[in-house]
Amino acid sequence: MLAMDKVYSIRRLFYEQGKSISDIIAETGHDRKTIVKYLD
Repeated sequence: MLAMDKVYSIRRLFYEQGKSISDIIAETGHDRKTIVKYLD
């Protein structure tokens, strides 16, 4: 489980900055399943 500040940063990257999931994975180092889980 990620801390809420990390969850918010993932959401900010995707929804506000328009980054792709692949870009977020490269930037954060988290697994694709983790990223997708916290975007839902």
